[in-house]
Amino acid sequence: MANKNQMLADGQSFGPYSGGDDLGAVVAEIGSYTTKMGYAGEDAPRSIFRTSVAALRGGGDEHDATAAAGGKRGGRGAKSALAGAPSGNRITKTHHGDWWHRTLERDGTDGKWGLVSPLDPGTGLVYRSPSDVVVPSSGQGTGGGDEDAMEVDSENNGGGVDGTTSRPTSAQLNAEGNECYDLLGRYLRHGFSSSLLSSSSDQPLVLIERSYNPPPVRQKCLEVLFEELQVPATFLARDAVMSCYAVGRSTGTVVDVGHSGTVVTPVYDGFVENRAILRSPVGGQMLDQATLELLDTLYRDKRSNSQTSKADPNEPPYVMPLYQVRNRRAKGAGAGPCRRSDAMHREARLYVGRTAKEFGVAAAVAGFGYSAAPLDGSDAAAAAAVATPAGAAAHHAAEEAARIRQQYINAPKAPFDLPDGTVVDLPVVDRFDAAEIMFGKDSDSTKRREEATEKLRKKLDDVIAASEDVANADEGDDDDGHDDMGSLSASGLRCVKTKDAAAKNRGRRQPYTRTVRRSVPYLSGQIGELTSASLPTMVCDAAFKCDRDQQAQLLGNVVLSGGGSCLGPNDASFSDRLRDEVEAIIHTHTPGWKVKVLGPDRRERSYCSWLGGSIMASIGMFNEFWITKKEYEEYGPSIVNRKCP
Repeated sequence: MANKNQMLADGQSFGPYSGGDDLGAVVAEIGSYTTKMGYAGEDAPRSIFRTSVAALRGGGDEHDATAAAGGKRGGRGAKSALAGAPSGNRITKTHHGDWWHRTLERDGTDGKWGLVSPLDPGTGLVYRSPSDVVVPSSGQGTGGGDEDAMEVDSENNGGGVDGTTSRPTSAQLNAEGNECYDLLGRYLRHGFSSSLLSSSSDQPLVLIERSYNPPPVRQKCLEVLFEELQVPATFLARDAVMSCYAVGRSTGTVVDVGHSGTVVTPVYDGFVENRAILRSPVGGQMLDQATLELLDTLYRDKRSNSQTSKADPNEPPYVMPLYQVRNRRAKGAGAGPCRRSDAMHREARLYVGRTAKEFGVAAAVAGFGYSAAPLDGSDAAAAAAVATPAGAAAHHAAEEAARIRQQYINAPKAPFDLPDGTVVDLPVVDRFDAAEIMFGKDSDSTKRREEATEKLRKKLDDVIAASEDVANADEGDDDDGHDDMGSLSASGLRCVKTKDAAAKNRGRRQPYTRTVRRSVPYLSGQIGELTSASLPTMVCDAAFKCDRDQQAQLLGNVVLSGGGSCLGPNDASFSDRLRDEVEAIIHTHTPGWKVKVLGPDRRERSYCSWLGGSIMASIGMFNEFWITKKEYEEYGPSIVNRKCP
């Protein structure tokens, strides 16, 4: 195995002599909620852990010792992406355990621990906005002390523990902006060491990325893989293409319902149609929030109607997470709240809503025709008064939605145990209303989507503005008459014209400000169009943005992936509802087209793109597609633009 991987690192091809599974290739995907890692050719990842983790910042020497031992960990040139960062703000340790269930310090607080993620919440990329580079203060948040503490910005995962921010200088941005890439290396090393029990320098790696990942970010990720992890060979795969491969297709419209949002990506003959990508902020996290709001309402109603227990003035009027319940039981019922950072308190509370959703008692997909808020009598009469086929159809749809909803009102309720032992009963209509955030066209669902989209659009505008400010201020810092990245050849590869390996390493490592500057054009509108439309409308709009001769195949192969598409009450609920809704839209003008929704069962749907990468990397002919260490040293990071289209 070691000899084969050494041959692969040297750029030699041995595909005719062995299959890809004999290489022991590793497939990794860093998703918005979980990170998946495992061996190519296997049916499921071996390591699954949270992408948002607790990180300890401080002036410890652990990180310095690790960086100084870079030669032992990865060989020559293995330098941390955070070299030069201020020691007081440097991440010295990450905690992948159950930080949402307990505080991380013995005094009942989180100390200097904060919540971090390598992915930018506004873009979903391994990219950190200049506006998010902060110096955390030593104060504690209000988590657990006030109901309003729940209403904090969910996107502040990478900042200080109290949510404070400050405008970074160019030097701070170069040092701390690379933190997301340092976390990328940390996450992959954690997967290699915890579950795979191997070293990253021994096996080639397939890294599954976003389909709209811009070239500057791809090149920066390639630097991390080769220079910090010292992989012998690698390949960056598009997640939508891998989802198609998982169901045996090379053409289809991939609907990826992730934690932070939904992305609809048309794929034709194994290539992503970038101009037709649509993005929506509606995802698993938004459903968790809606579920948690429902649980809070039911919990308050049960407390107000209970005549047997005395109200505790110190008890918060919302569903307490497990860590808060444990604290009250340990210190007594009259104990004050446990002081946690706002971000961690919010995640601990969302875990309760997520558990209820995943158990199927708080969120489920209703059948075709269901509506969370059907038209009232006046609206229905107004619609019927319109002497047009559209008005009659609207009136009929309103009546059908009211009939379907009425039959669920008196259905048995589903009980759910809260962390403090309280049992609340969830009505069936409320379970269906949660999923209508994705499918519904009623006013409440539409308003939720529009508000979330506007918030995400503003966040993305702030990212672009901060990136442009840094780019303009730093425009002349790196352009001193020559390009460190090398000259651009006719083939699209940058030839690094240096004399020795040390000079090549210095020339290839670009500062984070350069990554920011080169990413601005892509962040400005080339990473997918934001929309507040419902999920079936997104599928149709994405397909109709492609060429006319492609649309029938794209709509005939709709691929479901992502953990947010695992809603019940059974395996076919989500896919059947999506198929019926899409057919209802396209049959208004193209009656002959058939819609087919593909996808594995609910267990495999959450790692569908990883499964496609496992299949691809296990094929023997895939050996010729690896980016080897020799090619990287010869052409630089831009080799990824040609070999990983």
